[in-house]
Amino acid sequence: MTFISRLSNKVLIRLIGATVILSAPPTFAQISKPNHEGWYQVELIVFARKDDSGQEHWPSNIKLRYPGDWVELKDPSAPVNINTASNNGSDTNTNLSTSQPSIDLTREPFYLLPANERNLNTQAQKLQRNPNFEVLFHNAWRQVITNKKASKAIIINGGPTFGEHQLLEGSIRLSVATYLELQTNLWLAYYDLNVGQEITQQWPEIPKRPNYTNNNLNNLSLDSELELDQALATENAAWANGNFDPNNSTPEVADTYITRQIILLQQERDMRSNEVHYIDHPVLGLIIQVTPYPSTSIATGLQ
Repeated sequence: MTFISRLSNKVLIRLIGATVILSAPPTFAQISKPNHEGWYQVELIVFARKDDSGQEHWPSNIKLRYPGDWVELKDPSAPVNINTASNNGSDTNTNLSTSQPSIDLTREPFYLLPANERNLNTQAQKLQRNPNFEVLFHNAWRQVITNKKASKAIIINGGPTFGEHQLLEGSIRLSVATYLELQTNLWLAYYDLNVGQEITQQWPEIPKRPNYTNNNLNNLSLDSELELDQALATENAAWANGNFDPNNSTPEVADTYITRQIILLQQERDMRSNEVHYIDHPVLGLIIQVTPYPSTSIATGLQ
């Protein structure tokens, strides 16, 4: 850890105004009882430092992958798509969007909780107001935390969108035996607009999120300079190649951006329940709290 990082950590802890545990390799004390599997409420904040000195040299010989045993966090208010067969008996199906039934958040795992059920809103707001930090992800959900073999990798993403990717992507995994354990498999990927410049450093291909949908590409709002640059670059390329179609509103963005830098955070940390833990990193920061959720009426079925 550099001097700048140590100094930033002290400033950060004063900023969020919370008693946090700096998670580190040494093992923490045992939780209430061994093999304490059960329901927990999880709250996670992921943020990036904007005042990075730029002196860190991040390796490019890294491997980025999503585990096969993944699960996504779901929005209980999001509409769901259903397939309906046409009335004329043909094989043509129609996708319809409809509101999903009311979700019981006390019984269903991996659904995002409303903001008023979070415990770290004050800390997140302080980070958001500070120009040196950018909050990329802040959500809470409930789940059963099991042993590592039966645990699920939870897809995490946030921040600005660059074509098929976002600034923050990857997954985390929570498990429990004698201790609660957090596994992080997260990366920050910085992009440049592709204007035909020379590529001086090769980065690995970034995998597409397994739950990725292209809805964002079909609904560009052009409410940011990045989206506007993306749309203009795509249109200019189409004009140059003679392929411009004014009736086609879906931009081809596969080659719109090139990777400038990838910062990978892969760590394993032991934790105590109920405590607020902070995982240190020169660029990427995590604040997490895992709290036992005492409900005897929760359904036991999992995905």
